[in-house]
Amino acid sequence: MGHFVPRYRTRVTGLSLAVLLAGLVAATAAAKEDSALAAALESIRADQLKQHVDYLADDALEGRKPGTPGGRQAGDYLAKRFEELRLEPAGDDGSYFQAFHHGYRNVLGLVRGADPGLAVETVVVGAHYDHVGFGTWRNSRAPGGGIHNGADDNASGTSGLIELAEALAGMPKPPRRSILLAAWDGEEEGMLGSQHWIDHPTVSRNRIVLVLNMDMIGRLRENRLHVLGTRSGSGLRRLVTQCNHPGFDCTFVWTTTPSADHWPFFDAGIPFLMLHTGLHDDYHTPRDDADRIDHEGMRRVVRLALRLAYDVAQSDRRFAYRDAARHETDDQRGRLAVETPSLATRLGVQWQESPAAAEGVRLTGVVEGSAAQRAALRPGDRIVRLGRQEIHSGDDLRGAVVTAPREVELLVYRPGEDAVKRLAAELDGQPLRLGITWRIDAAEPGSVILTHVVSGSPAARAGLAPGDRIYQVAGRDFADDAEFAKRVASLPGPLELLVERGGRLRTVVVRLESPPAKQAA
Repeated sequence: MGHFVPRYRTRVTGLSLAVLLAGLVAATAAAKEDSALAAALESIRADQLKQHVDYLADDALEGRKPGTPGGRQAGDYLAKRFEELRLEPAGDDGSYFQAFHHGYRNVLGLVRGADPGLAVETVVVGAHYDHVGFGTWRNSRAPGGGIHNGADDNASGTSGLIELAEALAGMPKPPRRSILLAAWDGEEEGMLGSQHWIDHPTVSRNRIVLVLNMDMIGRLRENRLHVLGTRSGSGLRRLVTQCNHPGFDCTFVWTTTPSADHWPFFDAGIPFLMLHTGLHDDYHTPRDDADRIDHEGMRRVVRLALRLAYDVAQSDRRFAYRDAARHETDDQRGRLAVETPSLATRLGVQWQESPAAAEGVRLTGVVEGSAAQRAALRPGDRIVRLGRQEIHSGDDLRGAVVTAPREVELLVYRPGEDAVKRLAAELDGQPLRLGITWRIDAAEPGSVILTHVVSGSPAARAGLAPGDRIYQVAGRDFADDAEFAKRVASLPGPLELLVERGGRLRTVVVRLESPPAKQAA
């Protein structure tokens, strides 16, 4: 008999057709959005970044000291670029300039958001354009004077700001939230421009979602990018890793100090991120010239900055400010993932590796009162199997003991006996199914940090290591530590985990079955 399909299951109603069409429209819009972002990313070019750096770091500007002819020339250059891009002026009296402190000027342009409800909220993307002129004993690391052109500090970040503004201006539709492009003046004299803006904001200060600062992004080395501020708002580290398609090896800096233009915003309760390629011997010397800039590295950093700014401006999410970041340090970062918890001794044996020609591991001691003693194990026994796992090394034994159920069978060779012995053991403590321990991070809800990976365990075989952060289990986010524990304890294997290490995301498949037996050579 053929299968009968009721007519009501195949009929497309007006409502279902409307839902179907709405889904198609949404998918089409998402595809257009992705293609528009891809085109914007491609528009950020190394040769254009070089052109801007070469101009801003030329001797003719004499180090861009605030209030000097060179500093004003740099500000005029920025305002002209913003005007050419048709950014909305966001300075004083309908201009691109916000004047302060005897001739100093911030340069401000706005990309107005497309969403009527979210356009009142703002993402600030900034970089300081001033430098120290000829330098003084207070701000130069090179005695003897000379023009301090500040190619990396911070013609690099300023040039990145221009390219990012051009990429946004060229998109067929702006993101949902507004983006303020801010070139700060007076940073080298104590963040004067950004502090002035905080005291005299030109858009609503209370509606700033995130501040993104680019400062010294022109000397990328060994693919290492320093990211500051991920502690200032909940979930910012995950945002960075999700946007890190350039594939940087990230150092996440925990210590937050009044060292750059993000500080006045953070001090006012606004979360921030700062991108930085690191200090160098040319910092605050006349050697920081345009010919030492890595323009291709800059291009990659600016593309990451665009991804970050666009993602925050386009999505609904916000990042709760964390005042605790004021007191968190890089020393704490180092301790977070290296404190190994005390693991319960489940079997209670000591051993040594067996000779290459022998199977298993040979026991050298049995702890009194342990599961091993209760199972009648003795020194000299060679354990060749525990549960379903063959034992070829100490790592195999560790992994098998930690992950095994409470009741398990051991196969043992005993000196003087030819036949293998089968011993039943009741292990102490609870199994760690993957062979991991973890802790949570208050700044990153919905993630865990691995603190210990047992040698020979499924997690170790999959390549997991202490310090790795897990964001998803089986393709789904988890709300907290309890939900993570429940999933890794109950979901069938193999388990697919979304893992971050050093700012890079990857999918790790943890196979829970024992590895195949080793074949004799």
